[in-house]
Amino acid sequence: MRLPAVVAHADWGCDPRKRRIAVAERTAGSTRPRYEVVAVAAAASHGTDVFDMLAGKDGRGPSLVGFDFTIGLPREYAAAVGVTSFPAFLDLIGSGPWREFEHAAETAADISLQRPFYPQRPGGARRADLCDRLGLSAGQLRRRADGSDAETLFWTLGPKQAGKASLDGWRLLRQARARGADIALWPFDGSLSSLLAASAGTEGFVVVEVYPREFYRCIGAPPRARWSKRRRDDRLMCVPGLLAWAESLGVGWAADVRRRVNAGFCDGPAGEDEFDCVVGMLGMIGVVAGAIPAGLPAGDPAVVTIEGWMLGRASGGPHAAGKGASVS
Repeated sequence: MRLPAVVAHADWGCDPRKRRIAVAERTAGSTRPRYEVVAVAAAASHGTDVFDMLAGKDGRGPSLVGFDFTIGLPREYAAAVGVTSFPAFLDLIGSGPWREFEHAAETAADISLQRPFYPQRPGGARRADLCDRLGLSAGQLRRRADGSDAETLFWTLGPKQAGKASLDGWRLLRQARARGADIALWPFDGSLSSLLAASAGTEGFVVVEVYPREFYRCIGAPPRARWSKRRRDDRLMCVPGLLAWAESLGVGWAADVRRRVNAGFCDGPAGEDEFDCVVGMLGMIGVVAGAIPAGLPAGDPAVVTIEGWMLGRASGGPHAAGKGASVS
């Protein structure tokens, strides 16, 4: 696989103040590491966004950019509303029948297939109302990649919810493309190797969905019940494993970034986000370097047209949707 000039991962939570991005640049010379991590920074500031930050950063080829928001729609929901292509659907949001799509329903009565996100605010909302109004089970409101434990896309409350961050992320993609950014979405626009090859010699962006938790095993993180990324002392336990993994991938560090990693990242609320964006970025490098399979399941057209996939997530196991789901 052709190595991208830049690999970046943005931790894209619901709170814009905590969003962080880690950036690695490909190095030249056989005696140097394959990549050097050059920045861990806020993902947006002073009117700039991720694509503004990376534009023109390296003229030797494309940037591979990962986000941990959902990039895709559940297949059963897409079938119910007649959507056959997620990238094409992105351009429809905010107009025609989709003018209220981004506005979370205030009450259960406001939920519809064209306004599926719920609720707008806490207070008396039930997940059952979402399923009843959409006519789809909780399983049918998850993608194959989500498995059975993820929160459904359209639910907007609680620590596991992904709805608000995904809406923000989709808006980011639309606005960047409207400004003329050359953005390809994996796996919808092609295989990762073909997209990177097609972007060779350009300053385009190949965007992928990435969840850092998929790669915690690579740094030897303890079982979830025994540690928390929110605690700096617990992150410090993972630093030796993180550094060893980076070395095995041929990744070096700018001096200021290495100091931040050695310190367990910042000692504020964004420390967990810095940790995750670095882990996600290393996982992406692991995939393009051939150390980790991309994980994309074969023989399932809905994955590459509607649902998408999380880079590096193993493809085993059937789709978790309920009655009528496609299984491969």
